[in-house]
Amino acid sequence: MKKYAVISMDVEDWYHTYFPEKQVDRSQSLLDGLDVALDILKEKDIKGSFFVVGEIAEKLSEKLRTMDNNGHEIGCHNWEHLRPVTMPVDKFKEQLVKSKKTIEEVLGHNIEGYRAPSLGIDTERHKVVQELFGYDSSYVKPQKSHKYGTIKLDGFTELAPCIYKKGNFTEFEVSTQRIGNINLLLGGGYIRMLPWPFIKWMTRQYLASGRPYVIYMHPIDLSSKAIPRVEGESLDRYLRTHIGRKSMVKRFKAVISMLEEQGYEFVTFEELRNKELTDLEEQSVCGSQRHIVLKDLTT
Repeated sequence: MKKYAVISMDVEDWYHTYFPEKQVDRSQSLLDGLDVALDILKEKDIKGSFFVVGEIAEKLSEKLRTMDNNGHEIGCHNWEHLRPVTMPVDKFKEQLVKSKKTIEEVLGHNIEGYRAPSLGIDTERHKVVQELFGYDSSYVKPQKSHKYGTIKLDGFTELAPCIYKKGNFTEFEVSTQRIGNINLLLGGGYIRMLPWPFIKWMTRQYLASGRPYVIYMHPIDLSSKAIPRVEGESLDRYLRTHIGRKSMVKRFKAVISMLEEQGYEFVTFEELRNKELTDLEEQSVCGSQRHIVLKDLTT
């Protein structure tokens, strides 16, 4: 049975990640973390999927075109890094249209993929994404945190474990591992902040299932630069921005090695979307029987 892994990054700066709604000094950038990721992927001959915040697309235009020419996939991550659930639907759609157009003008061709900032999208806004894009990777099993949205994939078919389709639109689930009554994400700040032995064990548990594996990261996770201090920053926010940063490059490489050891094939979302997935349909490890219509994935 074939096993697929997608290495993805949400291309945003430090202030997008941790201070999206606060006015901070943006003169310093930690986007060097993007270069670190690209170097690691180049060394392994892996192509990744990168979701770009629209307002920095022109600033990164030359780099994005190079990435595109080298086989990496470029997608959309809103215009501003604001959770869709915090915006009226019409404003959200306006941002999507603006961001998609800007990135397409930079690249010179259409883009198909989207991911919501902080995975903070709900069913109503997800329908807008379906109108404008060919696929999304924002769906995540229910989380304890209020910042994550809830998507009900009514009318979607489980094409393969963790891959859902409705018409020509595909939804890719972001990987989580169930621990007790919690669905822990296998990417983002979690892989950086949680103890490595626990992350390693949890990742191996997930990979043993053979399900498609989707990891997501941010430039800030891999950047070698110090994060600017923000006046009034809470201790909790400070710890979440700093814990584990020095070891993240090593952890990222270790995860790639685990995927290689388990025989995973590295693909972009668009490549996975176009693959024949009949070999994966035999499994029903995401909780539904083969080819059934999903009524409500949030219960």
